[in-house]
Amino acid sequence: MLEILIDRHSEWISMAKSICKDINTANDLVQDMYLRLNKYVDNPEKIIQNDKVNSFFIYITLRNIFYDYKKAEKSEINKDYSDTESLKLLSSMAEVPEKRKKDDAMEEAYLKIFKAIDKEVSSWHWYDQKLFRLYYYTNKSLRDIADDTKISLTSIYNSCKNYRIRLKEKLGEDIEDYFNEDYDKI
Repeated sequence: MLEILIDRHSEWISMAKSICKDINTANDLVQDMYLRLNKYVDNPEKIIQNDKVNSFFIYITLRNIFYDYKKAEKSEINKDYSDTESLKLLSSMAEVPEKRKKDDAMEEAYLKIFKAIDKEVSSWHWYDQKLFRLYYYTNKSLRDIADDTKISLTSIYNSCKNYRIRLKEKLGEDIEDYFNEDYDKI
């Protein structure tokens, strides 16, 4: 899996740079993305199908890693602290394993939801599968898809709207639990 991903390394760097606007941070994001995917993705076919990488999944992973960086940045403590602040620091350090557990649970929950969406989409008619993946897993707009496929814009819009409704009916509760940080309920 990593060998196929590394072939498009420069594309991932560009994608990460569009998220963070800094080349050094972008390089860090991509390296962390490789590590995270290697650790959490047990079935590479969820990311790579027919030697084609799911760019949407990579983008979401990079974005989540960037958000984790921002959270860590906010919680960074100034090195010039008094004795009272050092006690606060020690007490906050005790909470770090809990935060790590929460982050791991969040990542696992995200992957469960993504796998559930992919499983649901795989059960649909071939046309719906292709259109869903074309719109949601690429950066193409509805108009671009209509121009490329010669399918009417209205038809594509209505289909995509129905996809959202179907997924909301099937997975709405899990997604709500994810946003409410009830990861154990997913």
